Amino acid sequence: MPVTFDDSLWPLLTIRYVGTMSDMEYEESLSRLSSFLHRREPFFFIIDTSRSGTPNNSQRQRQVEWSRAHEGLERTWGRGTAFIVTSPFVRAAMSLFFHVRPPGTPYVITSDMGSALAWILARMEATGFTEEAARVRHQFGSHSQHIG
Repeated sequence: MPVTFDDSLWPLLTIRYVGTMSDMEYEESLSRLSSFLHRREPFFFIIDTSRSGTPNNSQRQRQVEWSRAHEGLERTWGRGTAFIVTSPFVRAAMSLFFHVRPPGTPYVITSDMGSALAWILARMEATGFTEEAARVRHQFGSHSQHIG
């Protein structure tokens, strides 16, 4: 599947998208993502789209529907989301979309894993997840430019 979910450092979930997904794969990824929200536990996401293809129109529409359906869980349990986006077109589209419909968690859009990780670690510490941040820092090093 062109998406992986790594929750080995929960409450940090790292999601990596590679290539393009069929509509069925996209639905499966949304279902899997939902399962993490339904844990009803605080979470931090790193969503890495640096090697992904662009979702098609029906997938973008499903993302909007999914976001609306899960908005309450995201707002209640989400502590921060870092998006890794290298495409200028996708970054602009996300910024516009988030201006109209902000995500349920504080967020940042970065172009690399090191910046995403630094932001997530700061969010973890700022929201009282200091032990968890120390675990992440220990796993990847405080100056890591790559996670996983």
